[in-house]
Parts: sequence; C-alpha cells; structure tokens
Amino acid sequence: MSRPGGDYFPEDDFSEFSEEAEEGCEGVVECTALVLSEAATEMDGKITLFGVLDELRVSAEGTEAAEETSFVVYAKFEGCEHAAGEERWSRFILSDGDGGILQESEEYRVTLAGAEEPATLIVRFELPADVAGGERVLWIEAVLDDETLAQTAVRVQSQYSV
Repeated sequence: MSRPGGDYFPEDDFSEFSEEAEEGCEGVVECTALVLSEAATEMDGKITLFGVLDELRVSAEGTEAAEETSFVVYAKFEGCEHAAGEERWSRFILSDGDGGILQESEEYRVTLAGAEEPATLIVRFELPADVAGGERVLWIEAVLDDETLAQTAVRVQSQYSV
C-alpha cells in the first residue's frame, strides 16, 4: 500500500536509526527566551520580570535621566539530555542597526542539568549616552560558545509611541 509521504507501516523498525542519531548528539542547546525588561527579581527560585520592553525611551541629552537609561536582558537556555553537566559560556552583544558593536557583556558560565532544568541569565545593560540622539534600532544577541543562538531588536526613541 502506497501513501503520500512514503511507505511507512507501524511494524517497521527504525530503532537502528534513532540509536545512530543519539550516539552522534553532542548536546543541543537552544535559547528559548530572550526578553528585555526594565527590571527583574528572583524570589523562591522564581524570576519575575518587571516592565517587559518592546521599545526603550531615553531622555533628552544633557538631562540627568539621559545618563540613567538601563534595562535587563533575560535569557533561558535549554538543552537535550546530552548537554547535561557540560560547561558552556554565554555573553550578550548590544549592536546598532549597521552591526556595529556598542556593548558586550562579560562571559557567564552556563551549566545545564539536562532536558528538565534550563539555565537562566539576567544581565543589566546601561544604554550608552551616544545612543540617546534620534530614533534607532538596537539588536541584542544571546551568544553561547561563540554561536548566536537568539537575537531580538528594540527601538530607541525619545518618547513612547502610542
């Protein structure tokens, strides 16, 4: 009997293929969340993000508030069972729309405890003073072992859009 998509019957045994795939797995890790917010806190093992951001508002240059624009980046890394216990290194890169790096965080150790327990990082960024002028888009990348796993963009402007 032939069906669209190939000839598969439940009695077919594919166990040899799954064993080969499992032997070749080096521990897949993904960044399943990359969120910007005004602040974050952790209590009783639970992380709460305050003021999730889809844009950053900066005050006019020359004011005190212009020097204090900051935000946090929250990232959640999850991996398969083969990624458990392996030490990896993560950092975050803040760049402009042309790809020029504006800031780079220090590196943080990420150790996954298997598929059931993800690793999370929260890093605070101070927006560079020269970003305050005009509207622009900033890119934030989550990098793990020198590979970009996720990125997001945020608009920067002097007033909130409505």
